[in-house]
Amino acid sequence: MFALAGYGLFLSTSLALPKSDEHPPLLIYGAPFFLTPGLHPADEGLFDRLHRLEYRPVKAKPKAAGEYFATTNSIEIFLHAQEESRLPARLVRLTLADGIVTKVLSAVDGQPLSLVRLEPALISGVRGGTKQLREWTPLDQMPPVLIKTLLAIEDRRFFSHFGFDPIAVGRALWTNITRGAIVQGGSTLTQQLAKNLFYSPRRTLGRKFQEFVAALALEFKYRKQDILESYMNEIYLGQAGPVSIYGVGEAAHRYFGKPLDQLSIEEIALIVGLIKGPNNYSPVKNIDAATKRRNVVLHRQREEGIVTEEALQSALTQPVKVVLTDDALTDAPYFVDYLLREIEQGTGAVIPEGARIYSTLDSRAQQIAAQVLHEGLMKLEKNYPPLAEADPPLQGAAVVLDVRRGHVLAMVGGRDYRVSQFNRAVQAHRSAGSLFKPFVYLAGFETARGQGANGLTPATLLADEPVTLESGTGPWSPQNYDRQYRGQVTVRSALEQSLNVPVVKTAHRTGMTALTHQLQAFGITTPLADNLSLALGTSSVSLLEITAAYAGLANGGVVIRPVALSNLTREGGETVWSPPLDRRQAATPQGAFLVTSLLKGVVDHGTASKARALGVQGPVAGKTGTTDGSRDAWFVGYSPDIAIGVWIGFDDERSIHLTGAQAALPIWSELAVRLIPRDLPDFEIPTGVVQRRIDPRTGQLATSRCPENRPEFFIAGTEPTTYCEVHGGGIWERVKQTLGLSS
Repeated sequence: MFALAGYGLFLSTSLALPKSDEHPPLLIYGAPFFLTPGLHPADEGLFDRLHRLEYRPVKAKPKAAGEYFATTNSIEIFLHAQEESRLPARLVRLTLADGIVTKVLSAVDGQPLSLVRLEPALISGVRGGTKQLREWTPLDQMPPVLIKTLLAIEDRRFFSHFGFDPIAVGRALWTNITRGAIVQGGSTLTQQLAKNLFYSPRRTLGRKFQEFVAALALEFKYRKQDILESYMNEIYLGQAGPVSIYGVGEAAHRYFGKPLDQLSIEEIALIVGLIKGPNNYSPVKNIDAATKRRNVVLHRQREEGIVTEEALQSALTQPVKVVLTDDALTDAPYFVDYLLREIEQGTGAVIPEGARIYSTLDSRAQQIAAQVLHEGLMKLEKNYPPLAEADPPLQGAAVVLDVRRGHVLAMVGGRDYRVSQFNRAVQAHRSAGSLFKPFVYLAGFETARGQGANGLTPATLLADEPVTLESGTGPWSPQNYDRQYRGQVTVRSALEQSLNVPVVKTAHRTGMTALTHQLQAFGITTPLADNLSLALGTSSVSLLEITAAYAGLANGGVVIRPVALSNLTREGGETVWSPPLDRRQAATPQGAFLVTSLLKGVVDHGTASKARALGVQGPVAGKTGTTDGSRDAWFVGYSPDIAIGVWIGFDDERSIHLTGAQAALPIWSELAVRLIPRDLPDFEIPTGVVQRRIDPRTGQLATSRCPENRPEFFIAGTEPTTYCEVHGGGIWERVKQTLGLSS
């Protein structure tokens, strides 16, 4: 008891309510860029990255941090100090051979260095200051309706309790017990203020105790009006691009471009509703959630007699509209929104003031993605004039993922964040179309292991001919996109040409259960159709989740849930939260490699062969997607290192009258040219995969008499054993096989 009294006395003398704008900024950084042997400075934009970090080229050996000197054979960089990693400024030398880094050395003593990196780029926030208005609003200048609404929602007995409200705590405890989860809190307004000003957001008993004592100390030291005034000026109310919004006055400016005394009833309700979850209910991130939360507050206003029934009904009909100022934008606004929401959902708390957020964003890739998508949409409108006449306009989205770590390297959720904050890379769910086809064949490959040469393989012949199947909703006769049929085709040819009939037959042969499980294993979380139309992508996906699924193919069947955050720290450097790695083996490496091999064929010979003409080089695999009625155009493709997804369409799902190859592929190809190094090694062939030469007409082993033969991959044990029965021969081949001279 004496310790409690002493601690309370200490707090009453040390705690003080702020009256100024001394808030440290919330700073968000991109991912660091590592300087390693094998780096191709030109292809990976090293000099562009240096310029972004304000390094200066010099004509001799660098003498100060922030300088670099480049020659044909080496690059010397005087790195800035990196305080968060406790690294001093230092001079490093990259030795080059044929334009590729061979060694990373200390320029002082010539010793090899490891884990050398450029400092992460600041992508949101301002060095040396904030972009916040931080104009203090006295309590007597705040609208009475705003004050009454805030107290009705957050602390009805504020003027009668002493900093702790046992009635509210009991009510919250009962609600949480009956609901079986923590759905309501009992903190008073004073406790919330103490937490926001003095303590971390972690939900621990120790912190709750400190918060309780601090609230008592504040109530003892200050008038209720002073506490309420501080709360309304200090409460965190979300993020608008790089700007952290503190206080109701700044929220009115950032979200609505108005002073407090000009806010409407519904705008007041929205601001007060944000307190419960500033990023979850943000009107710039989730308009539906913001509207629902606003309406809850509006109904409470009516219950408390703050507004009339007529005013309530009028306010409920008003749409939520935000007006973002120019300084509320950043180079990656859609990514920043996604990142902050990931943090808030992961921690269950408001981001601490002055936090440092270290994200996965590659600033160079982000700028390229934003530029390429914007220019690509304009080019489509120029080449297809009806698109330019549409209102609302043609939209698009792009995502770039690190295949092996699941890091979101770039995210563009629309063509203009100022006009629309709806993130089409994450929030939009559209029919997948042909993007599901590779997973149909993957399910077939995985179930073929025990069937030997009779199982499904890339060389299996499928009948591309009219067929009627029982789909679960009645008889169904699928057709190809061009309404043509090609007779017997191999699985490889069927996927390269994106034929519908063979893939539906394969799904029928393998079974819907296997296909559904395969898609779910690769991270598809939306409800899936329980009929054969699923093979043609009639179910919906987000661009982010389907790109992550393709990244799983590139990663040997290992799917990693995409993450945008590397680390969240407090201002002093203490880690608050790092997201756990969520990875799972969704398919065997052998099955995933077979699909990658087929998708390489799509780019080299199939519906995406235009990519090569557009300059795409190196080992890449991918798939076009066009949904029914040409409402959506997709292309998702990958190299061994990164996966890129592009979607083009209208928000209202009107037809764009273009295929994925026409609309999405050109934009994807430009991204691939600029982001994928030219001399990447090919996809690694896993053990358990064998290669044979086959006759594509028969799918059997090719002989010297076959007019055409090509190499094909098989899961060991499923490769064909019969030589071509159409063209004959095969005796010499059998002899070579017996002697171990053939592969």
